[in-house]
Amino acid sequence: MDKPKPGDLRADALIEHGWTHGRLRVAAEGDDWRRFASSWNELVPDAYLGPARCRRNRRYGRVLAHRDGTLEPLDGTEFFQSKAVNRAFGDQLRVFEPLTEEALSSPQLARILRENVALVNEAAGKQDWELGIHCIRVLADPHEGSEPAPEGRHSDGHAYVAIHLIDRHQCVGGQNQLFRRGEPDPQYTVTMTEPLEVLLLSDTSMEHAVSEIRTADPSAPSWRDTLIVDFNAVLDPADMAGRTHRSLQ
Repeated sequence: MDKPKPGDLRADALIEHGWTHGRLRVAAEGDDWRRFASSWNELVPDAYLGPARCRRNRRYGRVLAHRDGTLEPLDGTEFFQSKAVNRAFGDQLRVFEPLTEEALSSPQLARILRENVALVNEAAGKQDWELGIHCIRVLADPHEGSEPAPEGRHSDGHAYVAIHLIDRHQCVGGQNQLFRRGEPDPQYTVTMTEPLEVLLLSDTSMEHAVSEIRTADPSAPSWRDTLIVDFNAVLDPADMAGRTHRSLQ
């Protein structure tokens, strides 16, 4: 069943199965896309990896997605997961470098987030969401592979998670696996290869894992770029920390 062809992302599949796989209805071409994708070159080393078998660059940002469609960037890049959720990095407050202003204000990011929010709102009902935006580049070298998710099979402690492929460069591996909680065998496996190919999943009913990446060409650098968007329900936007009252266009 690997590799399934990406079709349309479907809210009914998300409701029925706990996940949907497909491609966003956003063009991965043109000047906006090239500028947005090139912002992965501005990521910085993840300072929290320690001895984990992973080489990873990243930046992080937060956006308040109002139910009226407004996307409001939020100040602050603190990120916390409990040890019960993340056995590799849990129970520590991680503060990541923020998204660059160019990436945050990119029309491409706004299009991607609106498509994500529309799908989740169709499945879960229209509401306000705090979106955690992780821009990640996992690097491999000729001598050793790199684990995109050192924590192994896991959930992330959110309501929904959307995993977007941005780019693959001279690498093999990076197979995503989706598991229903409590079940040993994967429900779905796929190696995403197309820009803006997406896995959108219910983080409360599913767990996920991704295999290591390795270099396809020992003479060339290798990487896998992803955009991960976390969804957390917001009861009252007025209580959200870091409100900027700006709007992404």
